[in-house]
Amino acid sequence: MMMMKRMAAGAAAVLALAAGTASAQGFPVKPVRIVAPYVPGGTVDALSRALAAQLSEEFGQQVVVENRAGASGNIGAEYVAGAEPDGHVLLLTASTVIVNPLVMKEKQRFDLHKDFTPIGMVASTPLVFVVSPQSGIATVGDFIKEAKAHPDKINFGVGGFGSGGHLAMETFNVRAGTSIPMVIYKGSAPALTDIVGGQLSAIMDPVLTTLPFVSTGRLKAIAVTGERRSALLPSVPTLGEAGVPDMDFVSWYGMWGPAGMPEAVSRRIQAGLTKVLGSSQFKAWLDKQGMVAGTVTGKQFGDYVRQESKKYAQAVADAKIEPK
Repeated sequence: MMMMKRMAAGAAAVLALAAGTASAQGFPVKPVRIVAPYVPGGTVDALSRALAAQLSEEFGQQVVVENRAGASGNIGAEYVAGAEPDGHVLLLTASTVIVNPLVMKEKQRFDLHKDFTPIGMVASTPLVFVVSPQSGIATVGDFIKEAKAHPDKINFGVGGFGSGGHLAMETFNVRAGTSIPMVIYKGSAPALTDIVGGQLSAIMDPVLTTLPFVSTGRLKAIAVTGERRSALLPSVPTLGEAGVPDMDFVSWYGMWGPAGMPEAVSRRIQAGLTKVLGSSQFKAWLDKQGMVAGTVTGKQFGDYVRQESKKYAQAVADAKIEPK
């Protein structure tokens, strides 16, 4: 009887392997949809469309972008979590997906670590710490001195509650020993408009949104987050170099499929993503956006996301941010 059970289990394993291999060989058998859970025109949307164009060639099948915006990206993510796990519906979203459950009162109806199959990191970009040129502030040290000497005259602008810039700014307060108040905006655009207009003292936002203002002299970059300097701002030090340690906050963008995808299909998508990210054409496009191509896929990407989740949870706890 035991021998028969073992033979049955072995046969089932062979059939599962054969089915997975067949799925991978046939994938994709129809257009692949990349769900971008934000409105058209933003970074996630632009990245999704650039990637879709390249993956269409790699897969020999049309890859299209479908915008399903709402609830800070949760609506689109929830849709993908409930999709058929055959690899034809994928999610591309920002690192805010791991911050949302930490800062939102409304309970997330999915678990990123259980309800999805990690495909890989697509890109990352540091945040740029910018101030108004009229402020007379030239360095992070100057900013900290001014904040401590005149706390009623200094403020931070953030492009959304719970955004990467928000948590980076709150962590800056903790690390620098300051208590600079936050002005919360619904998006980076109005915050950048106000800092240019003199209503804000500083903001941290990705290279993509800040560089046009820095390159034209309307804003001054005094530091970048992350472990290394940005290739587009090589003369701007990291916050660590400027004396504020442990500020490894970057905006990153990743791809997932629904949980339960056949491993062979997941590997096929990972291979396609890796090939596109390694191409000179896509790297050139990322360079123009101030982004760096991702290098981790599959389990490594899943492990990275878990570490990031722990880091952000600690940042929320340290800054005593109350959910809204």
